[in-house]
Amino acid sequence: MATKRINLSFSMDRENDAKVYNILSTQRYKTDYVIKAVLSYMEKRDKDFNKETVKQAIKEALREYGIDSKDLNKIENNEEKLPGEIFDMFNTL
Repeated sequence: MATKRINLSFSMDRENDAKVYNILSTQRYKTDYVIKAVLSYMEKRDKDFNKETVKQAIKEALREYGIDSKDLNKIENNEEKLPGEIFDMFNTL
């Protein structure tokens, strides 16, 4: 298996660069530390996926297709099944 290298430079004039440099400087196994830090960050970012943002975007798209907020409220409260137009909207994507 091939080994790849990445060179990093830190500007000690920038606060975040200096912080990270100091953290990495104290680590004995820098590569392992960076791998764990990056993977942890990516996993957290994926978990923080904002469902509310997606929900609002879908509501906006439905409104563009003529489904009003009254219909959306009924759908949210499970008082009514999804209108057929929603499937047409997804088919056009």
